Amino acid sequence: MSTQGPPADAKQAQAAALHEIEAAQRRKRALDMSLANLEATIYAAEASYLDDTAASGNILKGFDSYLKPPAPSGYTKRKAEVGAEERLFSGSSVQFQQQ
Repeated sequence: MSTQGPPADAKQAQAAALHEIEAAQRRKRALDMSLANLEATIYAAEASYLDDTAASGNILKGFDSYLKPPAPSGYTKRKAEVGAEERLFSGSSVQFQQQ
């Protein structure tokens, strides 16, 4: 029996497999960053939409307040915070659910 270790072919196969794993890990990190950036963009766009349409109505809450008369001048309504239950798009994200 030989105690010299694995043959050269096995070492080359192992090195190739390690290189392939490292490349896959780099691709996964890049995809994770891309997904995080996309989810942040969706979150911001969703917040903007919900803030802009809070007074007149939107798809999630309905448009009942659209038909109401406008508030008297000088009257400022305090903006309500956007709740997690209103975030239809970013709420469906796996990252959002983990937070």
